[in-house]
Amino acid sequence: MKWKFTTGMILVVCLTLIMASPLLAGGITVSNAKINTAVSPDKTYTYTMNVENSSDAPADIGVEVKGYGMAVNQDFTALEPADDTSPESARELLSVNPSSFSLAAGASQGITVTAKIPAGTSNGGRYAAIFIHTVPQGGQQINTISAIAARVLLTISGNSQDTSSQITAVDAAKTTPPQPAGVMITLADKGNFHYEPHIQATLKNGTKIIATGIFTNPGWPILPGYSRQYQINLTGQEAIPAGKYQVDVTVKDDSGKAITSGTFPVTYGVKQAVLTTATSTGAAPASTAAAVTEPSKGTNLAIIVAAVAGVIIVVLLVFVVLLLRKRRI
Repeated sequence: MKWKFTTGMILVVCLTLIMASPLLAGGITVSNAKINTAVSPDKTYTYTMNVENSSDAPADIGVEVKGYGMAVNQDFTALEPADDTSPESARELLSVNPSSFSLAAGASQGITVTAKIPAGTSNGGRYAAIFIHTVPQGGQQINTISAIAARVLLTISGNSQDTSSQITAVDAAKTTPPQPAGVMITLADKGNFHYEPHIQATLKNGTKIIATGIFTNPGWPILPGYSRQYQINLTGQEAIPAGKYQVDVTVKDDSGKAITSGTFPVTYGVKQAVLTTATSTGAAPASTAAAVTEPSKGTNLAIIVAAVAGVIIVVLLVFVVLLLRKRRI
């Protein structure tokens, strides 16, 4: 679905990627919102989601099946058909009913997601997103579109779940003291199945261990055919002098299975601080999507995102009022 915007219309998009629990996004609440299950070829499956209008005004709702992608610095992107070219896409395997409906304030509507798995479908994973959004109302100068993208991760039955991966780059993280030293690792999933990477990095000068770091509990999987950067903060006993070092990197999946490893050169141009406790877990670089939140990260993040969104909306409202006054003059 595409929307045409006219001069004077301002669009505020709130996109929330949901996990298993119900979540509110700008007046939409969706339950049973993540599909993560095993399926078999030549079978049809149905899943039910429930959409509630938790606002105090009626809303028109649209439901679409989009591709599920990611970027090197972004855990999720909703892909249009022209961009959804992965052989592991589930977009064409899914359908939704109904695809559009209206909800009075406080009303709810069930959505049926049907997955039809063709005979001969190869093993591995299939991925898509159910994009549930409000539809812009005509005649308004400010339209707020709220959207929830429910992820779909299907495991095709069989034993050929290939998580072969490659560490394609390892660089010194761009930090400024007193920020701790870190390494930036780019990982590419070359297989046919997703997994949540757990990464260990050991910084060495020859055979001497200088510092170590781990990255665990990413919360988001890396998808086949995609790459993702992960920053690992380093823990050591003392600051790291400027110079050339080696980093031993080991990647495992969430079950502890070894995926890939290697040794890579890194160079620090200036003296680096390090963490002095072994509690460092590192982090994936922040997603470039401006209004994406992940509920499992906790209430504080949701509050921060909501506050930022509120400030943006207030600024836009002030802008529109000033614009209208100027036109009247």
